[in-house]
Amino acid sequence: MEDTILLLEKAARASRIRIIRDYQQGLSALETDPAQLQQVFLNILNNAVDAIGQDGDIKVSTRSVNGTAQVQFADSGPGIAEHVLDKIFTPFFTTKEKGKGTGLGLAVSRNIVERLHGDLTVANQEGGGCLFTVSLRPCAEHGGSEQA
Repeated sequence: MEDTILLLEKAARASRIRIIRDYQQGLSALETDPAQLQQVFLNILNNAVDAIGQDGDIKVSTRSVNGTAQVQFADSGPGIAEHVLDKIFTPFFTTKEKGKGTGLGLAVSRNIVERLHGDLTVANQEGGGCLFTVSLRPCAEHGGSEQA
């Protein structure tokens, strides 16, 4: 997570966007594909920076919930219109201006997370902004010690 944040924190700061870290201590390590997971985190963070534009916050939290590792990305952007919320993971669907996005980032991200035996969800937050949640189950729950 930290390596991913460091990749774009400077650009976020240039737009006066703070990335706030809230990591639960003592989380168990996951056996996963770090490069693939980094791609998911990068897609979500880039979208949050784009949605905020200028002057805002992205809070990145890690938690263990009922044995599942969760990473949440809460941004202070405008949120996603309710009528398109259910389309947000559809390939080639984008809410960005023409020429600014392909509509593949979140579709690919969801596919990656599912291959890693997890879930990727999105919701609007009360008061504005989006909350993306990446949930990953421990290896024992998806067939033993295989590497995802």
